Amino acid sequence: MNSVVEAPLPEFYLDDRTVAPVADRHLTLAPQPAALSVSRLGVSYAGRPVLKDVSIDIAAGHITALIGPSGCGKTTFLSCLNRMIELVPGSQVTGQVRLHGVDVYDDAVVPLMLRRRMGMVFQKPNPFPLSIRKNLQMPLREIGVRNRGDLDDRVERVLRDVGLWKEVCDQLDKSALALSGGQQQRLCIARALALEPSTVLLDEPCSALDPISSGAVEDLITQLRERYTVVVVTHNLAQARRIADEVALFWVQEGCGALIEFGPSQKLFCQPEHRLTCEYICGMRG
Repeated sequence: MNSVVEAPLPEFYLDDRTVAPVADRHLTLAPQPAALSVSRLGVSYAGRPVLKDVSIDIAAGHITALIGPSGCGKTTFLSCLNRMIELVPGSQVTGQVRLHGVDVYDDAVVPLMLRRRMGMVFQKPNPFPLSIRKNLQMPLREIGVRNRGDLDDRVERVLRDVGLWKEVCDQLDKSALALSGGQQQRLCIARALALEPSTVLLDEPCSALDPISSGAVEDLITQLRERYTVVVVTHNLAQARRIADEVALFWVQEGCGALIEFGPSQKLFCQPEHRLTCEYICGMRG
């Protein structure tokens, strides 16, 4: 196997592995690139199919919303993007997921390094039972950031990014568990951003929050546009319509999750091509 490459390998490859010089492994981006390109993705648990034949291109710097009724595979799809699905016993993935042209399921890709580039925030806020400062410093220390000044700068920057700095700047050594639900969720997003990802995955980030907190998190998501590629699962159709550039509708067909329709938000909500899409957004199905 030829060990010479034409460009540096992405950081989520093992440094000591020999990797073939395939052009689509390189991080050269087109003017309007697909940050994520998913092809023929399928998932099964213990041999039972739960997601079938999903192909989709997710644009860089856009917000893509995944909608559909419960149990249709949205969270499963999201978990495949950064290989969190591998933590589920008995899971099996087929097809391909490429991040800027790199096959994330390549044997040479290090999952932990990949997840640094694709931060994930879950439905229920899950801050560590530590201070606000340590919640943000811990993942940074794990990747080798030790300098106190660098740590403080990164903490302040991500707290400003999520609109929390003015609210907590004099409480950094207090427990993160004392924050409100909305503040905790914004802290969890800040924790993901601290690792400087290119992509942020959000699994129903507002569903456990009150309307005011939900609005604050929603505003934050829209501010992430262009600086990050954002993929968000939501059951709130009004929210998807407000924040998303593109929307993907998932549905259960023949007992298996499937992608029904994908396109620009305005088109999908105003001129859907599939009957199921029309019925779902009109409240007739799901």
